[in-house]
Amino acid sequence: MYLSCCSILFPDEKLSMQRKNYTGNELRIDGYYYCQEENSTSCIFPYRNGIILSAGGYSTLDLDVVEKEIFDNYDTFGKDKWDWGVFIITNNQIEYEKWTVPTESISTRKSTGTIENDTTFHITEQYFSYNNKKYSVDEVWHFKQFDNKPDSTNNYIK
Repeated sequence: MYLSCCSILFPDEKLSMQRKNYTGNELRIDGYYYCQEENSTSCIFPYRNGIILSAGGYSTLDLDVVEKEIFDNYDTFGKDKWDWGVFIITNNQIEYEKWTVPTESISTRKSTGTIENDTTFHITEQYFSYNNKKYSVDEVWHFKQFDNKPDSTNNYIK
């Protein structure tokens, strides 16, 4: 029997971390966090329910341009499984896991690091499930207050 559906041949991985409500104050959650490298900006939205939403990557360092693109693309955020993940904070440590853009199937990436203050965290290690390897990274994420966060309701994390 021939199967034409990739999801049957290569099922998506499950997150290894469980969603847990975030009740702390180690990080602000009334906006988004951004990481800038060379000429690009990546953004994530954290939520009180322990979910994170990737707002994507942008080929600019100008946060005004990034926010305009976020507004322009509101209807596309959260449509794909790889937009979503969960985070846990323990003392001054942050760990989050999210699905990655698929090759054959959707795998996961776990990022860990240290919280420097309530508006900055530093990711120093990433683990990719597809190859079972850890990598050292140097990503500093900064907070930006943002009133119009997309809703965290999704079909992938309960």
